[in-house]
Amino acid sequence: MANGDISMSDFMQQWLEEVKDISVNLTPEEQAKITEAGAEVMAEKLTAVTNAKHRSRHNDKVYGHAADHITHMAKDVDGEANGASTVGWDNHYHAMNMMRLNDGYKGYTGDHFVTNLQQDKATSEAVLKAESDKYQELINDKKGDGD
Repeated sequence: MANGDISMSDFMQQWLEEVKDISVNLTPEEQAKITEAGAEVMAEKLTAVTNAKHRSRHNDKVYGHAADHITHMAKDVDGEANGASTVGWDNHYHAMNMMRLNDGYKGYTGDHFVTNLQQDKATSEAVLKAESDKYQELINDKKGDGD
């Protein structure tokens, strides 16, 4: 071997470490960016289905309409990024009402609009596509190939 040459196993080990650094070793903040991209898609779809199935004509001056209060966040209850993102209603009033409409309650059969959306293949694919695109963007930035 000439001076400066490395063995194939050393080369492969170095390459593997580089791949890990740019793809596997994501910080919670980076993971949150990925899941938040999916959460944005899910929030849009949840807003659309809530508008279609449960938009009321009632003009609630305090709480407004449930479809107007769907949000997503990439932090836990303590305000720290842990890599996960959640989608839901931004106040307990709408969250409880939508849970009852989804699950049903005494005297009302639930229509499972949230559950059906969560289990919908097209929705899952759209969420995964958004997350995949964000993941690739982060990897490209780490490799220095970003725009």
